[in-house]
Amino acid sequence: MITVNELKTNLKQPLQIEILAGEDWYGGNIFDGSQYPLTKGSTYTLDLIHLQTYNQVAPTLISTAGRVLTSETPFSLTVTGDRLSVITRDQVRLVAGNAGLKGAQQWLAQHTFELGSLPPQEFFEMPQWNTWMELLYQQNQADVLKYAHSIIDNGFPAGIIMIDDLWADYYGRWAFSARKFPDAPAMIQELHKLGFKVMVWACPFVSPDSPEFRDLRDRDLLLKRPSGEPVVRQWWNGYSAILDLSNPTAYQWFKDTLQTLQQTTGVDGFKLDAGDAYFYQPDDVSHMALSPTQQSELWGHFGKEFPYNEFRAVYKNQGAPLVNRLQDKQFAWGAMGLAELIPDTIVQGLMGYYYSCPDMIGGGEIKSLTKLETFDQELIVRSAQCSALMPMMQFSLAPWRVLDAEHLDLCRQAAELHQQFGPTIIKLAEHAANTGEPIVQSMAYDHPETPREYLKTQFKLGPTLLVAPVIEPHATTKSVYFPAGQWQSVTDDTAANITGPVEVELPVTLRSLPAYRRL
Repeated sequence: MITVNELKTNLKQPLQIEILAGEDWYGGNIFDGSQYPLTKGSTYTLDLIHLQTYNQVAPTLISTAGRVLTSETPFSLTVTGDRLSVITRDQVRLVAGNAGLKGAQQWLAQHTFELGSLPPQEFFEMPQWNTWMELLYQQNQADVLKYAHSIIDNGFPAGIIMIDDLWADYYGRWAFSARKFPDAPAMIQELHKLGFKVMVWACPFVSPDSPEFRDLRDRDLLLKRPSGEPVVRQWWNGYSAILDLSNPTAYQWFKDTLQTLQQTTGVDGFKLDAGDAYFYQPDDVSHMALSPTQQSELWGHFGKEFPYNEFRAVYKNQGAPLVNRLQDKQFAWGAMGLAELIPDTIVQGLMGYYYSCPDMIGGGEIKSLTKLETFDQELIVRSAQCSALMPMMQFSLAPWRVLDAEHLDLCRQAAELHQQFGPTIIKLAEHAANTGEPIVQSMAYDHPETPREYLKTQFKLGPTLLVAPVIEPHATTKSVYFPAGQWQSVTDDTAANITGPVEVELPVTLRSLPAYRRL
């Protein structure tokens, strides 16, 4: 029997929840995916009240014992010894009696997710392309077109192409810089003829002392400090004012501005960056008196105005038709790099951010690349293979520029594999929209008996496809757990069928992406 208890906590009397024997907890912070599951003996802290994170967040945890911990408002969680300790200014719901991790996730989906819609199919059926790693802050028409033509010339499929930061003259003036893009409509038209959908980068910031800043300030459409002065806050690109999107007039101004850009140039949508809760302060003055996490939630809500969207940071917004990319990963194999793609994507799915993109191939954290003397070609190939059977895959660093013919061909094959499974992924995305079930699933979702060492190294694409990407350098074998049933390879016609439950040490080469369908 499912029970739902509404429990109040305070700073002096935190709610104490005992971790049951064999119980694993997931959730909360996507950026912490590699730290989950939380079990007896785990040490962990998640402070959603004073949130400092870089990815999607939800005030929720779910467990393999079928329990759900969720709240409408942020809470602070500490895990030590054999218990969860929870503090919130409001109350939390503790739900028990669901059937395992899947039952808990489905209770959460039915009671808290926004169900019924999904992003356009192009996000799932074709690889995506982003100009960031090639052009950085030097976005310009000639090089964007060169990049797009190189995609086609090197045998890769067109898909969605995203023109990244500083295509405009400054923040708040959301029009193509005439100096950088002398004929933006003609560029967009050419990209469309090549088969691309076109998105451009945008954020809720406004450059100080610009005409837009003065206009928005005078109309009281900017976030303010208690003194009454507009917020001018430091972020990774300097200091900017922040739109008060809780003001309907500011919201409409930003929406109209971006829609005007679409109408005049043909742009299809927007990569909506920033909006992180830590860019807001609790004493900021806004039209609706929103908290930092509510501001981040509103940023995600704004994105629903544009079907072609992408987000890195949202709060709640679970199940909404938003594309959720992982935080930029380092160009590395282990922690902060390739090893985090699987556990982070699994938690995205469990928490309702299942329209997900596992960062840029190789890693999009630019500082880790600028320090390199040579590119690890194997890492780029393995990153492409790991992404190929996830909901989306996104290239940025031009593989034809940094790879030899052999490694380039393997990346091309990974892109083709993603295309091949596009119809399958779209069906799973439609199923997610209707039910809230993840597209990428933890092995524990349907197979709670899975040994712990496999929970972060393999995943299920829907209920029948098992994927175990090679995520270690120079590997000659890959250890894979196969649940009960008959499993047939979908990537190697010569591989024998495998009968589970069994743990198998598969031989692998650089060409290998172990993926099996249950017969």
